[in-house]
Amino acid sequence: MNHLSEKLNGILKMNLAKKYTSVSYAMLKNGELLAAGAIGNSGGTGKKPSTIDDTYNVASVSKIYCTLAVMKLVEQGKVSLDEPIVKYLPRFQMLDERYRLITLRHCLSHTSGLPGTQWKGFSVTDTTDANYYDDVYDYLSYNHLKANPGEYAVYCNDGFTMAELVVAEVSGIRFSAFCEQYIMHPLSATTTKFSEQLTGENTLVSEGSKPAELLLIQGAAGITTSMPDLCKLGQMILHPGELFLQSSLEEMAKPHGVSFLTEDDRSTSFGLGWDNVNLKDPEYDLGEGVLQKGGNSFQFNTQFVVIPKFDAALAISATHDCKCDVSETILRLFATALLEEGVNIYQKQKLIPQEMIEHYAGLYLLPSAIYRVHLYGTTCNITHDTTRGESEGIYKNLKFNGSVFEAADGQTFYFSESKDSVYLITNLKGRRIPLAQKAVNYPAISAAWEKRLGKQYICIDASPYDLVIRDIATGLQVAQLKDHPGILIASLSARDDSEIYGVFEGSFLPVTDEIGKGFINTPANGSRDLLSPCFEVKNGIEYCHVASYLYRDVSTLPDYCGQGFHQGKINQVYRLKEELSSLPNIPNGRRLFLLNKEMSVIYDSLYKESFKPIKEGYISFI
Repeated sequence: MNHLSEKLNGILKMNLAKKYTSVSYAMLKNGELLAAGAIGNSGGTGKKPSTIDDTYNVASVSKIYCTLAVMKLVEQGKVSLDEPIVKYLPRFQMLDERYRLITLRHCLSHTSGLPGTQWKGFSVTDTTDANYYDDVYDYLSYNHLKANPGEYAVYCNDGFTMAELVVAEVSGIRFSAFCEQYIMHPLSATTTKFSEQLTGENTLVSEGSKPAELLLIQGAAGITTSMPDLCKLGQMILHPGELFLQSSLEEMAKPHGVSFLTEDDRSTSFGLGWDNVNLKDPEYDLGEGVLQKGGNSFQFNTQFVVIPKFDAALAISATHDCKCDVSETILRLFATALLEEGVNIYQKQKLIPQEMIEHYAGLYLLPSAIYRVHLYGTTCNITHDTTRGESEGIYKNLKFNGSVFEAADGQTFYFSESKDSVYLITNLKGRRIPLAQKAVNYPAISAAWEKRLGKQYICIDASPYDLVIRDIATGLQVAQLKDHPGILIASLSARDDSEIYGVFEGSFLPVTDEIGKGFINTPANGSRDLLSPCFEVKNGIEYCHVASYLYRDVSTLPDYCGQGFHQGKINQVYRLKEELSSLPNIPNGRRLFLLNKEMSVIYDSLYKESFKPIKEGYISFI
């Protein structure tokens, strides 16, 4: 992975939801792979780390492949765009006699008047024994047109299904085989296949734990591909060589959409297969004739963009749980990539000065969290980072207006300096609120603190009725702040489903070898609830007092061998050395915690939760 790809991966990750499956992108420029990346995992049951060779259902981007297949038949003199398709499909009939007027041009420009989508076969888990074409003819035989062919454009999958049928009927081979022969194979696009061609050689991503999504609706939505291979298609569209006639691609790139509403800019932008044949974005100067096609399935959202001005092809696909705007994201990544080459395509937003980036970007501290301010191009992103390697976007895509950073909802952010410290400030509905304080360098920590790094300490004085201890603070780890090793972090464990704090991480500085002190001084809420851990050793066991609780070094815990409840305020906590398959008896007024190896509560008797056997972790009698 090159440096640019690493940088863009970091930017991309900031825009994803906390729990996402996978996203991949690629950019081809001047015939070379400029950058490519994949983040997340393959989903399903395997959940392998994502790679740029993983494939995604690009759904309606398949319409470009279908259109190219039709244009190849046009080049071969076997079909005409303006002949009625009944000439090629003798089985085709509808209740509405106007169907006899539908042409391939109508089908490829969304002006056929056909109903829209045959949902049967759109998304399935198995393609064997499918009689899809029979189903298509049956479906249409019970339908009417919504308009005269050519009257107006409205997005229509059915038109591309009919075009697919024409390709198969006229060529005499399967539609997938025709596309393989004339598109995928010449492009060496080895990952690009239809559902019926999948061999398992390349991983097909699934969203979350869902089964693999397969599509019988090939011409309208059936392609699965990696993003680098999708960019190869874009490169061919820019430079067809001997694969296609230039006139075929020019015909596809003409405006073919029709509308009876003068205010309608969307319908009139349709080309043949393309959603937009002259994409304009108010934020970027992309030049003329930018071609754009989107795809949306039940699991994926995809964007494919071809930019003649920069001889570039861009592709991105993400599972829906990423919750990112793929259209905006791929253009912003491209703009960032061009800035690395000294090319600025931003039209309205002002570039962030380099000296501002150097001075204000970095880590900022809150009493319970670590924020990182990322500045690049015209954009600020603020992420919530943890010492455990997690990162989640908190404030996304804030635009620089020359003085402050603006969110879409009008909230603004800026920086202020006082007493040799830098503070992150937000203006929310007219109120200026200090949020966080920038981390600075402090002296190196002592050997005593070095020994505590990464050690685990577990709470031993929880009460039977304390609700806080369930969600946060059941365990403690001491970590160093990345990039600022003189600052230590008290990282308190939290349940995975805790929506209030998540991982509670407070910064502190060593005062002595045993005592630390919270030090940030942000006004308002910015420095409340500081953590000041105090360690002590008794009878060879190290304890820590912090955040009003008492913790014990887990390495000194005894193994659980069937012990039960006891008297006293200090909890008896044990390490599980074998699977716990049943719960001990829990007397009234007492409480039982089961904690995983990260010291997060997975069972709490106070909440009367369902018990599941646990193989490793801890049991706490409260």
